Amino acid sequence: MLRAGIVVILRPLVRFEWDAVCVRVELERTRFARRPEAAPVLITQQLLVSGEDHRHSWHPGFDIVAIGRALWRRAAHGSREGASTIEQQLVRTITGRYERTIHRKLNEIILATLVAQSFPKEILPAVYLEVAYYGWRMNGYQQACQRLGVRPDSMTLAEAAGLVARLKYPEPRTSPLRRTLQIQTRRNHLLALYARHVLRGTYRHLDGKTFRSRTSTHTTAEPVPQR
Repeated sequence: MLRAGIVVILRPLVRFEWDAVCVRVELERTRFARRPEAAPVLITQQLLVSGEDHRHSWHPGFDIVAIGRALWRRAAHGSREGASTIEQQLVRTITGRYERTIHRKLNEIILATLVAQSFPKEILPAVYLEVAYYGWRMNGYQQACQRLGVRPDSMTLAEAAGLVARLKYPEPRTSPLRRTLQIQTRRNHLLALYARHVLRGTYRHLDGKTFRSRTSTHTTAEPVPQR
């Protein structure tokens, strides 16, 4: 009832953009439900949660803790810090809106809340990975795997971390040394986070209830339940 009420209240505020976001998310959800083997491997979903949104399992589409921390650091130190959730990044990718305005950000938070209330949480990391931008000729998960020479059905933990690292540092056509080092540093950071988050149970909500995520040849501490 609460979820339905939130959707009814918020949807008219972003009606046209919500239609586009809803259609795209539902399209990917349906495709993965019909072909579970097409979904990004579980390890990439886990690494995404670690690197971008480790409170993903419980926030309502926006992370008030991350927003508060980002505002404090901006005010106290003048530094910028990201606070976007997976839902917000998914909305941004689908709508193609990146302008730095308060109005755009509020719209994004409303749309992200609608996504979180309208779709199962556990499918959203896979959906975002599928549509995200990883760099030159890497529009989406499948293209990224092809260009990086990674086989989705036999992806190692290190390869998965390198793939997810490119969400923060997209790889250009000709990657300068600085960008290569940024990707490597990010990959190592994700691996360290993964080791910590496996022990904390950060990934428990990624259990494949809606579609069965493929596992890679790397054995994780939290295997996908077999059905």
